[in-house]
Amino acid sequence: MLFYLAYKNIVSRKSSFVIILFIAFAISLMVLVNSIFDSTENGIESVYSKSFTGDIVIRPAAKMPLSLFGDETPITGKLTEIPRLIPYADIVEHVKVNARVSSFVPQISGRIIVESDSSDKNMETLFGVNADEYFKVMTSIKILEGKPYGAGERGSAVSKNVAERYGVKLGDEIQFLVEDKMSLRIRAAKISCIYEYEIKNETLDNIILVDPFTMRSLLDMTDTSQNIDIDENSQDLLGDDDLDSMFEDAEDFSAESVIVEDKKDAVEANDAFMDESESTAWNFIIIQIKDRKEIKKAVSELNLHFKKSCWPVEAVTWRSAAGSTAMYLFWIRLIFNVGVIIVLIAGFIIINNTLVVNVLNRTQEIGTLRAEGASRKFVSAECMVETFILTITAGVVGCIIGSIGSSLISSFHINLDNSFLIQLFGNETLEFSVSFKIIVESMILSVILGVVGWVYPVHTALKVSPVRAMQGGN
Repeated sequence: MLFYLAYKNIVSRKSSFVIILFIAFAISLMVLVNSIFDSTENGIESVYSKSFTGDIVIRPAAKMPLSLFGDETPITGKLTEIPRLIPYADIVEHVKVNARVSSFVPQISGRIIVESDSSDKNMETLFGVNADEYFKVMTSIKILEGKPYGAGERGSAVSKNVAERYGVKLGDEIQFLVEDKMSLRIRAAKISCIYEYEIKNETLDNIILVDPFTMRSLLDMTDTSQNIDIDENSQDLLGDDDLDSMFEDAEDFSAESVIVEDKKDAVEANDAFMDESESTAWNFIIIQIKDRKEIKKAVSELNLHFKKSCWPVEAVTWRSAAGSTAMYLFWIRLIFNVGVIIVLIAGFIIINNTLVVNVLNRTQEIGTLRAEGASRKFVSAECMVETFILTITAGVVGCIIGSIGSSLISSFHINLDNSFLIQLFGNETLEFSVSFKIIVESMILSVILGVVGWVYPVHTALKVSPVRAMQGGN
């Protein structure tokens, strides 16, 4: 009987259809906007995580804003030395036994001057990695020419755009320079492979891969020293001479002279360096997770273990690892989201007012029901059923319209030429999809609208006496 009366009341009033259409329009807009937001979020995450950040990055704990590109502090950040992971060996062992981890690769980062025979010098970001392992972790990278250098091999790898910018090809030598006070370190590496990313991205086009040995040599980075216990007899051999006496016979050094370490010297020193597989001098560990839904949980578990072990490292998600470039896109999206939410809030206020007026206009009807013996509970339940029928029907219609609109836009295959839009949406073609999560959230919103649009007006109408309510209708 209750549902029948509620249905008859809805059908008998033309305003009911206006309310349904109005709410359905707002819900459909919400579905469409959420599908856009989800697509951009998933697109950006996919581009970054499969290209250079992975799902999780383990980095040294530092007060400065640290990303895979180094210190993100404006201006002064480029001059900051990136801390190394300590204790590296223990961290790797913990990562290896972690059931959530599918693959990982260590990395060294630095800002280095790059030059070639056909190009001027430019400051670029160098990633010191074993390219063979790196490309297995970064699945969106496609090798166009050559073969990636492996562990213990010397070489570099550049993207197609970098190769075109510097006018180099496979097998050419590219030089790297580092100015360190009065010394100038020069190293060189042959290009072993040229690759490209799935999505055009200016950030990715500023990355050059180089073998870890060359990278450590450029940064003057040696392996972490370990404490060695020396017995008393051995300590006597060290002597008691002070530090000044060690340099009594040293010749004066002219500050005007400059030391230049040539690339030839670096090659000759090759044998003095330990194998990369045994090296502990790394800045980051990039991790891919088996189930991307467990990224946040994996980060929490890693950080909890690091804290218990008192290791000065931390695990962060891809967004923090990507640095200012990803955060810039995040803030742009956030501003866009806020603008849309303000528009939707205004629409929902109007919807709520419409529902309130719809109930308050029935004060005479409510008074008549009360006069005929209907209880407060019955009247309240009838109004609740009517409101929920309106909002849920509108929610279903809105979800259908929003899904159709999303599919319709995707079917046009709109191509994006602007690099910023490509980064924002994570794809060169606009493709939106409505997930089950969006549908559920939209329906929950419809129910919330029904509750808000029912509680206050019914409470107000029931406070009026039946006689007064009936008179107010005349």
